[in-house]
Amino acid sequence: MLPDSVLVVGSIVSQVLQELLDEELGADPTTVRGLTNHLPMALVAKEGLGADTDELIRFAAAYSTRITVLDEPSRRLDENTWHSAIGNYEAAADLRNYFVRQVAEEGTDETMRKHLPALVAGIGGGAFHGVIRLAYAIEVSSPSRVAAGLAYLAEVGSPLRALAPGATGLQDPMAILAALSKSPELPGRPELKSIDEEMRRVSSSDLFDDAVASLEVTEHTDQELTQAALHLYASTDDFTALHGVTGLEAIDSIRPWIDDHELLSRFAFQALAAAYLSIGAPPLWSRNRLDEFVGTNGSDPKEVLSSAAFSNDEHVSKLVYTAQRSWVKTNEPLYLAIAARKAFPIP
Repeated sequence: MLPDSVLVVGSIVSQVLQELLDEELGADPTTVRGLTNHLPMALVAKEGLGADTDELIRFAAAYSTRITVLDEPSRRLDENTWHSAIGNYEAAADLRNYFVRQVAEEGTDETMRKHLPALVAGIGGGAFHGVIRLAYAIEVSSPSRVAAGLAYLAEVGSPLRALAPGATGLQDPMAILAALSKSPELPGRPELKSIDEEMRRVSSSDLFDDAVASLEVTEHTDQELTQAALHLYASTDDFTALHGVTGLEAIDSIRPWIDDHELLSRFAFQALAAAYLSIGAPPLWSRNRLDEFVGTNGSDPKEVLSSAAFSNDEHVSKLVYTAQRSWVKTNEPLYLAIAARKAFPIP
């Protein structure tokens, strides 16, 4: 049973939310600055956290200055040619057109089951935003938005690199990340235009390949990966690490449509390891330090949810939404602590 002070969040999908999401389908999945268009994800998160109709309309209007109309498709992709557009940011309209047709002809389940295996290798693309957008689309059960999510995942889904063959050890994700933080061969922290570019820069090393290959995949690996992402973000309060938390939850949401769960876990860990290295692989907190962090969280969960629901920052809404739902599923209080820290940062 949940404590009285904790709210269970979820997406109601009101008529206003549906209308705003429908309007967004005409927008490019990247903003005028070349970043991910967060509007559909933020709206779903906000309503799930309790935002009212006025807040959804206000936020959508404010965010509209960042987005532009999606171009018309320049070529007609089909089942034999769509792979050629994976990782091509210039193919946004072509991919959208293709997946809209696929979903209309075959339905969302079959379209995802048929196409997701080819996108697993680039699951961390766009700083996890491709799979995050798809996960939110699945949540609101909309075929048109699932098509848009698949298209964006394909657009940003250029693989970091091929997996190194074989395993060199039997380690869990946290043990591997802890070992990386102590390595004398750590690459310098890159300062590039985007998180995605920084992740790609650090992935081009033997140190990275060996670390990713040393993961032992078991029936518990999916839970261990989400815990590792949570531990990393709690320890660092880093913006890139935040995307590991929301990204790993999104990856879990697509597992029902992928048969090879081991391969999905390996590429998910590859992306998480790249994110960790891209921020300099800082030392991670001990269990005692994590417990201390949890113990100092005195925020009222209702106030945390309310603050995030009406926040101007889409990352606040998304992180708190993910953290609160994950807490409900796992009963891990560390989620409540990171949600409170994000909603009410200490100056």
